[in-house]
Amino acid sequence: MLYPILEQYDVDIKKALAYGFVREGAGLTLRKVLPETEFYAVVTLAGKALSVNVLERDTDEEYLPFNVADNISGYVMSVREKAEALLEEIKTQCLIKSNVKLQLMDYCSQRFGTVPDAPWPETPENFTFKTARRNKWYALFMTIPYKSLGLAKAGKVDVLNIKLPPAKIEQLVDRQHFYPAYHMNKKHWLTVMLQKDADISLVQELLAESYQLVENSSRK
Repeated sequence: MLYPILEQYDVDIKKALAYGFVREGAGLTLRKVLPETEFYAVVTLAGKALSVNVLERDTDEEYLPFNVADNISGYVMSVREKAEALLEEIKTQCLIKSNVKLQLMDYCSQRFGTVPDAPWPETPENFTFKTARRNKWYALFMTIPYKSLGLAKAGKVDVLNIKLPPAKIEQLVDRQHFYPAYHMNKKHWLTVMLQKDADISLVQELLAESYQLVENSSRK
């Protein structure tokens, strides 16, 4: 059975191999027992396709009722729930959001317990995140034209504005991944281009620094 989960995610190969996937052909395959059943699941990741087959442990024969979408008998549903729980664990342990902006917005929500706000109806793709105590912006996600960053390139790009110490901003600006802040105070704010080659771990560290800087500020 095919699942569309990879439409929004990429596979972290290193994490998938550590989880138990093995390389087979052009993809990755995991064989794992479904608890409290006589079956095991075969999960295959190939490109943007994720498929799951359920087989009997004793015979290695495929359990065909699993693949019949309108089969809602109690036992089949219980097996399907076990398989879907496995997929949820795989999503958490082995996959990363292919959209860097969404991945970092999730980080803001999970790490700081903050929620996105879209304050501008004319640009619903732009979101702010505010600190818990002071209720001040520490992150601003936007989609802007490349030319707004001084780049001679058509189209738009996702960016993130964060607050950092001026000395750190000067150190980071390279006009490849980090830019003087778009539409904000360039001394105190930095714009990060959110593309697939972004250093996610570094940006998460900078988000945490921005949060602490804003939350602990003594300014009224």
